[in-house]
Amino acid sequence: MTPSFEEKEISTVLQSFPSLQMDEDKRCEIASHIRQEKELLIQMKRRKKYAKVIGGVVASFALLFIAYQWMPSEVTPSVPSAQQMNIEDSQKVQAAETTSQANMVLTLDSQIQEYIEEAIHKTGKAYQPENMTVIVTDPNTGEILGMGNLQKQDANDRVPDIVKAMPDPVVAFPIVTLAAAIEEGKYNDNETYESGTYEITPGKFIKDHNNGAGWGQITYLEGIQRSSHIAFAKLSEQIREDSLQQYFERFGFGAKTGTEQIYEQSGKIPNMDTPYDKAMAAYGLAGSASAIQQVAAVGAIANGGELMKPHITREERNHADKGRRVISEETAKQVREVLEAVVKNAPGSSREFSIKEYAVAGRKGIAEKRDQQGNIMEGKYTFSFIGFAPSDDPKLLVYIAIDEPQTEQWVQLTMREIVAPPFKEIMENSLQYLQQR
Repeated sequence: MTPSFEEKEISTVLQSFPSLQMDEDKRCEIASHIRQEKELLIQMKRRKKYAKVIGGVVASFALLFIAYQWMPSEVTPSVPSAQQMNIEDSQKVQAAETTSQANMVLTLDSQIQEYIEEAIHKTGKAYQPENMTVIVTDPNTGEILGMGNLQKQDANDRVPDIVKAMPDPVVAFPIVTLAAAIEEGKYNDNETYESGTYEITPGKFIKDHNNGAGWGQITYLEGIQRSSHIAFAKLSEQIREDSLQQYFERFGFGAKTGTEQIYEQSGKIPNMDTPYDKAMAAYGLAGSASAIQQVAAVGAIANGGELMKPHITREERNHADKGRRVISEETAKQVREVLEAVVKNAPGSSREFSIKEYAVAGRKGIAEKRDQQGNIMEGKYTFSFIGFAPSDDPKLLVYIAIDEPQTEQWVQLTMREIVAPPFKEIMENSLQYLQQR
């Protein structure tokens, strides 16, 4: 029997949520429900509020009902169906009994989701990565506007990549280190240090990523632009002994974010008992964190210093997200300026992530993959980037991680060819869409 249009759309959306398991009968049941909802919504199209929430496209319906399957029962929202809304119109159900249920909506945006899926499709076709994860949020509220995943992992692994703790979070940890140094008054753009190779304790060396050659005597700003390991190692030395760990905790690492995704992992803040361990943690070459933790942490930089809970549902009426302040507004502003310089100015190594009309702030990361025992896997890498725009008044934050792309020219291509195109496509299209909406 040929699948219906609705069933095909559900299959398409499910590809972005590989942790979900749904048999054919369930898909048919949901597809039938979607058709009924569409017919009722046509009758109710004058009700603009619900048209905006549901989006008027089949993909949005699929996301809505898949969310019912996705979230545990204790946090599953009672989003009103078209039929329920119609009954409420005719019967005038008492508001006191239905307010919280009737106002619960998904934050996912069908258009942004479409941009994500298209970018994942293009990247998957070009590089056949083992895994690719994308998250788009509003950093000011913590709302997840879209997400997607492409993977070749074991189907029995039920932990979604968005909440799976992965080793060596080289994108977010250094940003927190920078924020901590600024907050503690230990960072100066124009102060200089000797890059290359640094003996942090007798017999323990930190080397910059160009085989320890470095770039001579450079400023800390240039060091951060060049992703210098030594820059972050030296900054970690200036932060009080136990403060760096406290900052990681303050930014939400080592604990679950509380997002609606099931099977969320808390990750691990690394041991910082020695200067060498502290330096490695400062650059992100230790410990573990999930994608959603990194998104939340960098979101706090983008929004002025408040850690927001990432979420895909909210109450539409009287909605006010409340975050927890982790750094001052002035510190967040300075970090944003540094991250903008990383993308915008030479010798910034992330200029390929800039887009027309909008200033982007962000940071890239390249981490060697590890096996289940924690050992480095030779020649296998994960490329990632996290950025927000416009940098002075962020509207969107985009996180992308691409695991083990298949290319023989990874040294030449790396971030410029692999991660930058999907980031720019998603960010630019989404910002233009929000501006026109």
